[in-house]
Amino acid sequence: MISRLIAVIMSFVSALTPLFSQFTAELELKNELAKGNYESPYIVRSLDEITVNGVAIDDFCVVAPDGAVYENAADTLSDELYEVSGIKITEGQSDKNAFVINENLNDDNTFTLKVENGNVYITGGDNIGVSRGITAFSDEVLLSADGSFDFADGYVYTKTFTDFVTYEEFGAKGDGRTDDLEAIVNTHKYANENGLSVFACETATYYIGGKNKTATIMTDTDWSTAKFIIDDTDVENRSAWIFNIAPSQSTKNITDKVASSLKIDATNIGTTLDEKSLVVLTDSNVKRYIRKGLNQNSGSNQTDVILVDENGNISEDTPLIWDFNAITNAVAYPVDSEILTVKGGVFTTIANNAPSEYTYYTRGIQVRRSNTVIDGIYHDVINEGATGAPYSAFVSLSCCSDVTVKESTFTGHKKYATIGSAGSSVQMGTYDIGAATAVNASFVNCNQTNDITDSDYWGIAGTNYCKNLVYDGCVFSRFDAHQGVLNATVKNSVLGHHGIKLIGSGTALIENTTVLSASFIDLRADYGSTWNGDVIIRNCKFYPTDISNKIINAENSEDHDFGYTCYLPQRVEIDGLYVNRIGTCFIFNIVNAKHLFDFYDAEYPVVPPEEITVKNFSNMMFGDIQVSMNKSIFKTEITF
Repeated sequence: MISRLIAVIMSFVSALTPLFSQFTAELELKNELAKGNYESPYIVRSLDEITVNGVAIDDFCVVAPDGAVYENAADTLSDELYEVSGIKITEGQSDKNAFVINENLNDDNTFTLKVENGNVYITGGDNIGVSRGITAFSDEVLLSADGSFDFADGYVYTKTFTDFVTYEEFGAKGDGRTDDLEAIVNTHKYANENGLSVFACETATYYIGGKNKTATIMTDTDWSTAKFIIDDTDVENRSAWIFNIAPSQSTKNITDKVASSLKIDATNIGTTLDEKSLVVLTDSNVKRYIRKGLNQNSGSNQTDVILVDENGNISEDTPLIWDFNAITNAVAYPVDSEILTVKGGVFTTIANNAPSEYTYYTRGIQVRRSNTVIDGIYHDVINEGATGAPYSAFVSLSCCSDVTVKESTFTGHKKYATIGSAGSSVQMGTYDIGAATAVNASFVNCNQTNDITDSDYWGIAGTNYCKNLVYDGCVFSRFDAHQGVLNATVKNSVLGHHGIKLIGSGTALIENTTVLSASFIDLRADYGSTWNGDVIIRNCKFYPTDISNKIINAENSEDHDFGYTCYLPQRVEIDGLYVNRIGTCFIFNIVNAKHLFDFYDAEYPVVPPEEITVKNFSNMMFGDIQVSMNKSIFKTEITF
């Protein structure tokens, strides 16, 4: 009898063991995220091995003299070697088995890396510093190497930097106290007029006060390890960007040239253009995205964004999503063919302490130029007080195509509440990343400074009217599409408390991604929970933060006109999804409680899904996967 009881107890303990293990794994994951230690799964090393005369760099250290320029260089070297190989080398005191950063700088803007007697010697330049050269070596040599790289005795890499200007040449002090914005503006103005790159001093701290001035960037800019302090406590114009990355050609109003109407299947706009352009079409006679809820509104003018070639042909990747019975405005934004790169920089915003009202601050970097790369920006926010106005973004993409933001770090902003349009208290959206009327925009291997599971901070990004939006390798608090996105991809990423919020159409592909939120995907209820297209979930993990186990959350009372017919995803494909929760999981949350009854007659009915397929699904211990508790609207069966 006792042995049987022991066996039962052991069986029970054995059954609970995986459950305890999963709870422990979830806790460990959240702790690591809170400490900022979670490494993006995107990172793909370009080199399996780095050696010096055949000796692995694991046995090497960095030797650097005292001084900010050398300390920055040591950190940059360590980071670059880690990025390409996954090996972190640290500073040491020996000159044996070492990467040695020389104290004596070249006076001809030349960076040199040479290998002698089993050591690697690095020498920078007076104006260019050292870190800038290390980054160039990594980009040009290490990242292009295949499999392994050996620093053999006698190897020499030399790069001479030419055709650039510095902020100091135009009066910047870089002392962290003097307002350098005027000098920064004048530097970029001169660089734009003369086709020169702009370099920041690697050890400078540029203070930017509240002047109503914007620096226009039209040439490659390298901020390297320079610091920028943006003081928002007293500004002349809260809507003035600090930097505007501008196209080389001005916009063109083509309203009188395009066809008077265009159907959704149109392949040409009815006119030729001088060059390939991003075209934004508007019909002010039609309102879309008539928002419901605490931030209710009367909608926005029907807007669409397309890529168009010189012959007026609409790119197959950016088809129209609306019928235009009339086009009241059409603007063409010429697409620059060459890539412009803005890299580096450590930015700190001293937050505004304005009243908590919908008075948005910009005060960051606006990208209006197509074919732009933002590489390695770091942005932090400090001194958030008891009150504060929201931010539209620190980096904002607008009216542009083919922009990549990579290897960058952002910060979620503290949430503040105000009285919304419905007369009740509402938390204001405030963002560090934004995109509007942008196509082919990618955020690659980016993260944020604060805990992505901390709901005291607003979701880090917000977008409107975008097409082909991609997160790849990002650790963010959320992915969000407000007024529609056509085609959204989230892969190799980790998303926090706000999860994945979608409105739009096309294909939503979520792959190799972990979500820690109330629902895996939340189809925004304030815009009707509509997604007219496919949702594909592959090889993902979901850590629900409530007990409802909802994979796709969709809420629509079917009594509100959002300005369009609302669709639930027409095809749902799940191939590899683990849910860290016990019990039955529902692909769809209840759309409308009234619709539990077959006789409910909806004023604005939601179009239900057509096809649902599931394979390779698992959860913590036991329980299956079902379509929804709402059997009335969900007639679609799962194909396993």
